[in-house]
Amino acid sequence: MKLEQCFKVYEDDMMMDVLSFHQIRDWYNERTKDGITSARLINLLRKRPQFVWQHTERKIGSNETLTYWSLNKTVRLPNPAKGWVVIDQAAPLSA
Repeated sequence: MKLEQCFKVYEDDMMMDVLSFHQIRDWYNERTKDGITSARLINLLRKRPQFVWQHTERKIGSNETLTYWSLNKTVRLPNPAKGWVVIDQAAPLSA
């Protein structure tokens, strides 16, 4: 199963261009027999050029972080949810 399918399903069904790491992991693990570890998934997302890191959020008062990814594009994202702050953000692509 290809990770690209996950992005296409979310884009077609829910009009979502950017997915959280947890959304990608859960989608993949629900559809495969053996699933994928978090370490393997983050390695694939970082090394393959078609996956574009968008930004990382951190929950205020904790070490919990959440990364957001897209397929082949940089997207301007809305403000984080209450209790979360953006700690790192991708630079916009120049046209």
